[in-house]
Amino acid sequence: MKNLLLLLSCIILQSFTAGINDPIDRIGVKGPLTFDKTVFNLAWSSTPNKGYYVQEYLPKGEKVESFNQMLSIQLLEADISINDVVSQKLRELNERKKTDPICNYQVIENPEANEVIVDFLIGESKNDKMTIVEFNVYRYKQLELPEGKKAIILYFYSKRSYGERITPFLQTLKTERTKYINEMIGTDIPKLSIKEK
Repeated sequence: MKNLLLLLSCIILQSFTAGINDPIDRIGVKGPLTFDKTVFNLAWSSTPNKGYYVQEYLPKGEKVESFNQMLSIQLLEADISINDVVSQKLRELNERKKTDPICNYQVIENPEANEVIVDFLIGESKNDKMTIVEFNVYRYKQLELPEGKKAIILYFYSKRSYGERITPFLQTLKTERTKYINEMIGTDIPKLSIKEK
């Protein structure tokens, strides 16, 4: 079970990977998707392990290596509790706090819908100067796939800033954070259909 939890929580600062030319839709969500009036198109996909699917969506003109905004769907076919998955993420963030002074998070639970939202802020520095700041709203949901298999879906939004734009980004985030959380709460999670076994 530990390996399954690590798979779902492994991405903090997203996808600095190559091979993005022709992403394959493996979960029946080719897109485009919309979040906060922005259109996101499928830009990258991967199946790191059997039963674990990752798809990332970007606005037109953005790149996975240096995005400003991203939507992502991660699907893990496994009969594990949502609390175990979220607890793993919180342990990861608490560990990160030891070396990342900007790291902070909040948890919102909706037990009736088998959902949990974790919003968090993380950053990277070089030579004691912030180089990247990333705000994330992670929405975890426990679900049953059409084949009757249990699964956890992670649907999330990321927004980044770099270098000299970090300070105004953080100032704006003070007021925009609630907007992004409410947008995620009100968003319909796409219906999934596994296309590759």
